[in-house]
Amino acid sequence: MNTFVKCNPTLLGYDYARKTLDEMGYDYISFTDFHFNDDLQYSDAVPMLQRLQKLAEDNSLAFGVKITNTFPVDVKQKELPSEEMYMSGKSLFPLSMTVASRLSKDFDGKLRISYSGGCDYFNINDVIDAGIWPVTMATTFLKTGGYQRGEQIAKNLKEPKAFTKVDVAKTEKIIEWGKKSKHHVKPIKPLASRKVNKKVPLVDCYIAPCMETCPIHQDLTTYIRLNSKGQYEESFKVIIEKNALPFATGILCPHTCMDKCTRQFYEEPVSIRACKLEAAKAGYSKVIGTLKAAPSIGKKAGVIGAGPAGLSAAFFLARAGVEVTVFDKREKAGGVVANIIPRFRITAEEIGNDISLCKQMGVKFELGKEIKDIKEFAKNYDYTVVCIGAHKNMPLKLEAGESMNALKFLEEFNKTNGNVELGENVVVIGGGNTAMDAARAAKKNKGVKNVRLVYRRTKRYMPAHEEELKEALEDGVEFMELLAPVKLENGKLLCKKMELSDYDEKGRRNVVETNETVEVPANTVIASIGEQIESDFYKSNGIDVDDKGKPKCNANNESSIKNVYVAGDGLYGAATIVEAIRDARVVAESILGKAIAPDLASVSTEEISYSKKGNLKEVSKDPEATRCLSCDYICESCTEVCPNRANVSIKVEGGAKISQIIHVDYMCNECGNCETFCPYSSAPYKDKFTLFATADDMKNSKNDGFLFLDKEGNAKLRIDGKEESYKAGSSKNFNGVYSIVDSVFNNYKYLILK
Repeated sequence: MNTFVKCNPTLLGYDYARKTLDEMGYDYISFTDFHFNDDLQYSDAVPMLQRLQKLAEDNSLAFGVKITNTFPVDVKQKELPSEEMYMSGKSLFPLSMTVASRLSKDFDGKLRISYSGGCDYFNINDVIDAGIWPVTMATTFLKTGGYQRGEQIAKNLKEPKAFTKVDVAKTEKIIEWGKKSKHHVKPIKPLASRKVNKKVPLVDCYIAPCMETCPIHQDLTTYIRLNSKGQYEESFKVIIEKNALPFATGILCPHTCMDKCTRQFYEEPVSIRACKLEAAKAGYSKVIGTLKAAPSIGKKAGVIGAGPAGLSAAFFLARAGVEVTVFDKREKAGGVVANIIPRFRITAEEIGNDISLCKQMGVKFELGKEIKDIKEFAKNYDYTVVCIGAHKNMPLKLEAGESMNALKFLEEFNKTNGNVELGENVVVIGGGNTAMDAARAAKKNKGVKNVRLVYRRTKRYMPAHEEELKEALEDGVEFMELLAPVKLENGKLLCKKMELSDYDEKGRRNVVETNETVEVPANTVIASIGEQIESDFYKSNGIDVDDKGKPKCNANNESSIKNVYVAGDGLYGAATIVEAIRDARVVAESILGKAIAPDLASVSTEEISYSKKGNLKEVSKDPEATRCLSCDYICESCTEVCPNRANVSIKVEGGAKISQIIHVDYMCNECGNCETFCPYSSAPYKDKFTLFATADDMKNSKNDGFLFLDKEGNAKLRIDGKEESYKAGSSKNFNGVYSIVDSVFNNYKYLILK
């Protein structure tokens, strides 16, 4: 009998597997040496395979090995209801390829290898070209795009060659590529959750996670498409409808929209933020002179604070015809962006462009004027908007020595153009975005030779965004992880060494203090451990605050004083620029009594949307619109990732906006894959309208759904847990789930088992 013997990556030995995964960023994957010691050893495998190969040759039979994904790892974060699971996909690829390479080398390339272990569009050609085939793929087909990925892979495959031998040199190159490729190496920080905090509705569940997540619901897909056509003026106009700071957000925004982008499941997200900046740079100069405020509505607003929230409130209100004056205690408008964030991140010209939008709308600025009495100030205006930020210092407590506040250092760095007296050795305490700015600025400061960033956890658990971590590393900042500062004496910072605990029942790891200490050279220690709201300011002005010192405001951000509003960091605490714009928008819409801008309808089509499904395409010189999956028009992720096709997209007659999703109960094995990829915080196999095959199936399920009772279309429906009778064809026009029942009966009878 022709025979292929299954060989597992455990042949590599524990040390090699552990070292490889650690270097690739998979240090969090937990496994012991048990299976490595318990399974077949490589030294025993080779002679065994040689004997079997000789036996097969003597009997004119085919013989080879099947390299599989049987690599058991521990369940630590409740990924599955078990103690172990098999690792697959990206992390497995270099390990399985190493097994293939070593066996090929020991057999002079003459051992046939059937391969399974992380192949996809980006590597399958190289694997086959090295003489390793057939190849089995699974993981890539269980992601968005699903089986449609197979078409692109098939079209990209090279002409197969008859097997002669495995090219060992090529396998070694593949391994080295896999260990360093962005398609296999784990990001520094865990990926953010890609789900929005909503339950999937029974009908019309299409959603663009990027726009849903954006705090200001920017019309992202619209400006991305306009950019692709070179219509930058129109694109810029779309952006500033909802965004008063296109340059600041185009450069500094943490782009949570991109964290949610469905493209993340393909290769990498659409470059949404870069598209915004592209439109701003190309469209600003042509649009700025054409902007005009609406006629005066006879109302005046005073804004305290010229930071992102203050500028945004001023822009939205002035554009709508309100007379607006902005006050700030600093001489320079722009708040944190202009005065604290280093100029190597955003230029003065770019900041000025954003401020000019306000000026173009007629906003007046009174700079260098600190407002201390809100009630007195408010007498001059119909509305007052307080945007004072959150700048109260949280001091670093040391047993000896003192630290410098990160915000004060950064402001001084900007004022002196990088000539702050720091000494040669600087230590930054903290792991947030401000800490990264401080560390990078210190590295560029005159006279500084070494900058070390001390944090009590590891990079993986730092609150800073990944790109900020990378930029700090690229600038030469040395990260000293698992250290807690104790005291600063004689040019050295004494730190306690920490260690990560095992995972707790919620899948988290805490830090535990050890008895070991470490000394870090330090002429200056810069502390970036957070800022607090200036609650005393609110209290002294008669604004009620909660037990955390935050101003008590209603849903419109109106404080306890009528017509006095709060927005920005001074409302909820330190946040992002786009969240400040969101707060300002809430205030403006409350004052104006209307929305500042409409949500634009999708301009995509089925042809455009479906043409991109399943096609992997990295960022290139092509417009990003060629990568955008048009989720604002068609989602269907649950249908794509279901290996059994138990989630089905159906066309519904009677004026439905889009195709509708139903779940077919009898086709589902409850693997949960649709739950993983659904952009909602839902499981489609539980939460979508379900077609049942039998009365028992419906009785044993809690799903809302329907069961056809006969061939005439009589059906039993369950909606919101309540059952009712319905006959297909009874509803007219689009009528939600009833129209879905009609369409299944009329056009999808193959799904009905009766």
